[in-house]
Amino acid sequence: MGRRRSTGDSARRGGGRLSGVSRDCAMTAATTAPVRWNDDISAFEITGHAEASHILRGTGWSSDPRRNPLISHDFAALSPATVLFMDPPDHTRLRRLISPAFTPRAIEALRPRVRAIVAAALDGLDAEPDLLAEFAYLVPLAVIAELLDVGADGAELLQAETPALARLLEIDVSAAEVAAAAEAGLEVTLFLTPLIAQRRQHPGDDFISALLREPEITLDEVLATTMLLLAAGHETTANVIANGALALLQSPDQVPQLIADPIRGIEEILRLCGPVKLVGRTAIGAHEVGGQLIDDGQAALIRIPDTNRDPRVYQRPGAFELARKPAPNLAFGAGAHYCLGAALARLEAAEALSALFTRYRHMRLLSEPRWRESTTFAALLELPVELA
Repeated sequence: MGRRRSTGDSARRGGGRLSGVSRDCAMTAATTAPVRWNDDISAFEITGHAEASHILRGTGWSSDPRRNPLISHDFAALSPATVLFMDPPDHTRLRRLISPAFTPRAIEALRPRVRAIVAAALDGLDAEPDLLAEFAYLVPLAVIAELLDVGADGAELLQAETPALARLLEIDVSAAEVAAAAEAGLEVTLFLTPLIAQRRQHPGDDFISALLREPEITLDEVLATTMLLLAAGHETTANVIANGALALLQSPDQVPQLIADPIRGIEEILRLCGPVKLVGRTAIGAHEVGGQLIDDGQAALIRIPDTNRDPRVYQRPGAFELARKPAPNLAFGAGAHYCLGAALARLEAAEALSALFTRYRHMRLLSEPRWRESTTFAALLELPVELA
C-alpha cells in the first residue's frame, strides 16, 4: 500500500525542502533507488530514467496543480489555462491547436533571425560581461519578441515582466511571488489584448496570428499560451545557454567538439546541464512504478538531472562528453507533455553557444558560479567572464 499523504502545510507547499538536486553539471550518477518515498515532503521521488519515462508517457497521471498535494491552493487557483497544466481531453485539444506554430519547418525558418540576434548580442558585449544577463537572457527574449512581432516597446515590457511570470513555474512559490506574478500577468494581458484583436483583423506571420488561424481557440487560450511562451520558453532556453556556457568554460577540451557538431553537443549539454530540475505529476488511481505502489492522489516528483545520469542508460553518466552517442534524455520531458518549444530551444542554444565559443575561444570565468535557489530550474545567478 502507498504511503499516507500529510495534510500539513509543508507537504502542500514543499516547505523549502524540494531543491535537493545537485547543481554541479559534473555531479556523479544517482545511487538511490529509482523510486523512493520522501517522508519530508510526503511524495515519491523518481530518479530512474525508465521509471520517469513510464510516468511521463503513461496515462493516469495529472499535471493539474489543483490535484497536486504539494502545491498551495492559492497558486493552483492562479494557474492559467495553459497546456502545461492541463489534462486530457482539454490538453489534447489545445495542444493540437498550438502544434502547427512549432512544426520543424516553422522552427527552421527562424534560424537566420536567431543567428542575427545572436550576432547582435555578441557585438554588444564588453570585455568582462555577465554572460547570463547580457547574452543568455537576451537572446531568447529577443527571439520571443521577434516571434510575437511586438517591437521595441513590447520587448522592453516583456523583459520587465517575464521574470515574475516564470516564478509561477516553481513548486514552492511564495504568496508574495504569486501576487507579483498576478501583477505581471495583468500588465502583459493589458499589452497583449489589443494586439490580439489587431492580429485577428490583420493577421501576419507572427506566433499570435498563427494561433488565431485556429477557429476553435479562445482569447483566454491565446493569452495563456503566449504567457507560457514568455515564462517557460524564455527561462528554460536562457538556462540551457548559460549552463552550457559554464560547462564548456569548465571543460575547454570539449569546445572544439561543440564547434564541429553543435547539434550533438547540445544533446550532451541538455543531458548533463539541462534547465529543469523537477517535474511533478499526481496519480489518478493506483500505479505500480519501480516496485513501489503510488496511490491515487499521491505526488510523484521526477528529478530530471538524476534520470539523465541513470547508469542503466548512460555509460560514464557523470562525464561531460560532447562526442557521446546521444541517448534519449528527459531534459524537455516526454510523452503528451513533451515541450512544444524544444526544437526552438535547441536551435537557439546551438546557434548561441557555437557562435560564442567560435568568437571567444579563450574566455575564462571571473568567479565561482553561484546558483539561484529554485525548486524547478537549474539556473545561475550570474556568469561573469573575461572575453578573449
